[in-house]
Amino acid sequence: MKILTVTYGGGHAALIAPVVKELMRRGYDVTVIGLTTAAPYLRELGIPSIGFRDLMEASNHEAYEMGCDLSQGIAGGGLVGKEETIAYLGLNYQELVGRLGKEGAAAEYQKKGRQAFLPIRVMERALAQFKPDLVLATNSPRAERAVILAARACGIPSVCVVDLFALQEVQWIGKPGYATRICVLNEAVKAMFLEHGRKNEEIVVTGNPAFDRLQQPEVKLAGMRLRHKRGWDDGSTTLLWASQPEPEQHPFAPRRGDPALPRQIEDVLRRFVRDNPGFHLVVRYHPSEQVEFAEQQGVIFSPTSENLHVLLHAVDMVIVTASTVGLEASLIGKRVLSVDCSIFTGDAPYSTMGIAHGVAAVADLPLAVRRLHNSLALSPDRRPDGIEKDAVAGICAAVKVADVVESLLKH
Repeated sequence: MKILTVTYGGGHAALIAPVVKELMRRGYDVTVIGLTTAAPYLRELGIPSIGFRDLMEASNHEAYEMGCDLSQGIAGGGLVGKEETIAYLGLNYQELVGRLGKEGAAAEYQKKGRQAFLPIRVMERALAQFKPDLVLATNSPRAERAVILAARACGIPSVCVVDLFALQEVQWIGKPGYATRICVLNEAVKAMFLEHGRKNEEIVVTGNPAFDRLQQPEVKLAGMRLRHKRGWDDGSTTLLWASQPEPEQHPFAPRRGDPALPRQIEDVLRRFVRDNPGFHLVVRYHPSEQVEFAEQQGVIFSPTSENLHVLLHAVDMVIVTASTVGLEASLIGKRVLSVDCSIFTGDAPYSTMGIAHGVAAVADLPLAVRRLHNSLALSPDRRPDGIEKDAVAGICAAVKVADVVESLLKH
């Protein structure tokens, strides 16, 4: 039986990849549409994927020209190839024009950028091409949302895997009929969907498969080895700044952000390490960030190729705005600081949920780092309040999601 999966990069690709592997192990024919940085990530794991460039017909000159125009000014040489960028922008914008007209599309794109895209027609054509028996996607609001809506229109069952708390996504995922099954992080998220009118049998608590590897013994051991290799077990304290982009406009909420925020946080942490010799700083940029790392004594660059879970076991403290890295760190008992002035703080309220210690402003970071450093460390077996160990950190999350998929295919 055939399954069509759609995912973009970052944490969503990390969520979907182990599920895809499990489904392939069970003998299912899985086609993955890997968007943005998902394609190179999946390729490293041995999972083949296609992109929008494979969905664009050679005769569609209009979409190609639109994509060329929109991609001007986008630097090449990154993880996403030029042809994929052209196809992605062109097909999405062509559909936007078809829905709103030329003037309406131009105004909407000027206002929202890529957040204006919802390529339902593109995904309907993909369904007609691949003829899947089931669609599997994450809670992302563009292509993933579009493929689930297209599947519903075509009478194809679908599974939506929610990565975290879905505080914004519940606006559309919570509507009756959106996805046949929804896989969620824990019972609290399930309760929220039930409050929005979804039926109990439609919501399954599976946990997030991206967290499966966190608790594996070999990952913990590799973290301790990395810690020793880097010299971080000499009594010093190692901080990890897990950066992520801060857009000017929230993708689906009327909130404004400061794109300079990630670099402001990094600058404060760099000064802190410079003035406090007993501390190291590891800087890890989000895959979609284009930042040139500046060398500094006591500051180490962590490339995206470095195993994140191993790194988390090696460091002492993690600083985030709303990155899932903060949740992952808390699950293994690491101390976490969240900078709660991000545009995404409301989507990942780590400090209010007891996952992290929050600071209201970037200037408060140095004092907060010192206080947290002086506090008692969480024991390895303790989970912060609000996190359900079995539902979130269970090794079987990928298997649970695959079971949900298989149950729909069998019935």
